[in-house]
Amino acid sequence: MAVIDFLPDRLNVPPVVYRGFTTGELGLAAVAGALLGIPCGIPLAFMPAIGWIAFPTCMLIMPLLSVFIGGKWISSFKRGKPENYLWRRLEELLARVGLAHGLILISRAWELKRSHPIRQGGAA
Repeated sequence: MAVIDFLPDRLNVPPVVYRGFTTGELGLAAVAGALLGIPCGIPLAFMPAIGWIAFPTCMLIMPLLSVFIGGKWISSFKRGKPENYLWRRLEELLARVGLAHGLILISRAWELKRSHPIRQGGAA
């Protein structure tokens, strides 16, 4: 998304598309719901007369539920926070699990604002 420097910040924010979601967040909720539909379809697949059709059915129903239920929750979660707060939390979660390496979580050198060790003894 192009950023215009001389306009106020609220004009550069991606618009809310549906139930508190921006476009990227809506897609993330739909994909997460579809992936959640796979394990939900496993018990239904073993029922007689349902079989394998439970998987695509659950993968179509769960994104709808995640968007409807998650929309109310996400709008209250994001209230009063910066625009990129949800994405930063997702990046932090991925870094803690070990799937992302671009975020420094715990580092004493960064905490002390030093990138090199202090030399002991001698004048500078």
